[in-house]
Amino acid sequence: MKRRAVIVALAIGVSLPVLAEDQPPGGARPPYLLRLSDIMVATQLRHFKLWYAGQVKNWELANYELAQIRASFEDATKLFPNNPAASLTAITQPVDEVRSAIEAKDSARFVKAIDKLTLACNSCHQAAGVGFIAIREPRTSPMLTSPFSDQAFRPK
Repeated sequence: MKRRAVIVALAIGVSLPVLAEDQPPGGARPPYLLRLSDIMVATQLRHFKLWYAGQVKNWELANYELAQIRASFEDATKLFPNNPAASLTAITQPVDEVRSAIEAKDSARFVKAIDKLTLACNSCHQAAGVGFIAIREPRTSPMLTSPFSDQAFRPK
């Protein structure tokens, strides 16, 4: 019985350094695996903030949110190179039009340009087979509603 206990103890002792090598240094966790849908949800929130910033003529915030949207798509393109839904192609022209309207501080142009950006988002959703994700202009002030009022939740 003692012999068996010694063998078990040795087997455990020998395996501990191997198990220790399998652990990340300092007990760190593996990095979070970002999904394309995570990037898109963040983009939806930025779309809402971009729209509202334009409504209240906060052009500096609108410019910031637009830059964040573009950066998110750049990240998506790098992280998901084989996924056409991650491509910048569909939003490049609408983003340029929104930027131009922001630089001109032109509310009328901004509204038209963000409508084109929203249409580009929805066209991409259709092409990716997730057309049930329908983005729209937010329905009310962010002070009164959810930041996701820019999504149509009712099925078509």
